[in-house]
Amino acid sequence: MQGFVINTGQWVDVAVPGSIMLLGEHSVLYSQPAVACAIDRYLRVRLSGLAGRDVVVESALGIYQSTLDTIEDNPTHRFLVEILRRWRRVLTRGLHITITSEFSHTIGLGSSAAVTVALESALRRWCGFSLDHRDILEACVGVVRSVQGRGSGSDLAASIYGGVVGFDADSLQVQCLSNSLPIDLYYAGYKTPTVDVLARVATESAKIPDLVAELYRLMGKVTHDGIAALLNDDLPRLGICMNIYQGLLDALNVNDATLSGMVYGLRALPGVLGAKISGSGLGDCVCALGDTGAGLLGVERIPLSVSPVGVSVDVFSH
Repeated sequence: MQGFVINTGQWVDVAVPGSIMLLGEHSVLYSQPAVACAIDRYLRVRLSGLAGRDVVVESALGIYQSTLDTIEDNPTHRFLVEILRRWRRVLTRGLHITITSEFSHTIGLGSSAAVTVALESALRRWCGFSLDHRDILEACVGVVRSVQGRGSGSDLAASIYGGVVGFDADSLQVQCLSNSLPIDLYYAGYKTPTVDVLARVATESAKIPDLVAELYRLMGKVTHDGIAALLNDDLPRLGICMNIYQGLLDALNVNDATLSGMVYGLRALPGVLGAKISGSGLGDCVCALGDTGAGLLGVERIPLSVSPVGVSVDVFSH
């Protein structure tokens, strides 16, 4: 294993874009493709050394303190704890980690994925390991699946590679589709945790497994068509795919009255080509393709655009 390549008085800064899902929610967990998008809201990690064995993490979620010898559990910093446990045999001295973000963890912009990518990348640079995108992706998917028990990695892929990407969760293959897209995001004002949504879907799907399996396959076909539309720069067709996928999410019972009102309100705007839930559903955000103009009255708009750049890592000195 490689040791430290960062000298005393130096630190590593990592910037990682957040992400949203465009197509593939739920079905990506059942061997179907997904389309995810990096956004121009960034999470940053600064990593510097400490003389002893202490680990200190400062973030908006609070302060975490432990040592490399213990790495104590903390439900607020689950991903961070898992990464540190994987790296502690390589690390020879303590760490001070500062996490700042331009977006809140309460809104589904891929904050857990972004912090996972950021810390994994920082430690790889700190210890002299490869920053190859595929290597980072494999490591981060391992972390997320260890913590959550499942996870597609679509948001990880978008944050690592940047732009709009097609993603296969089984093979971890990433296809770069575009570096720009006219999108708008609107927040419902509440969010159901993804793990809770997945549990509810699993319970209901167990009653009609064959029908739900067909539903996932149809979702996959729509996503494949959406990928082709992106490659051909056919935005009207992509909008149709988004609208159809929204109907399939409704069939999966992860829509609700508030989200439905947002979706149809956005589709009624003259510049909008398509609108759908972005994420697991039962709250959170709706994504619109096209120009939403002044937006929806009384609904929080989250201004954003595609980030063409994924994870970036820099080393600085005092």
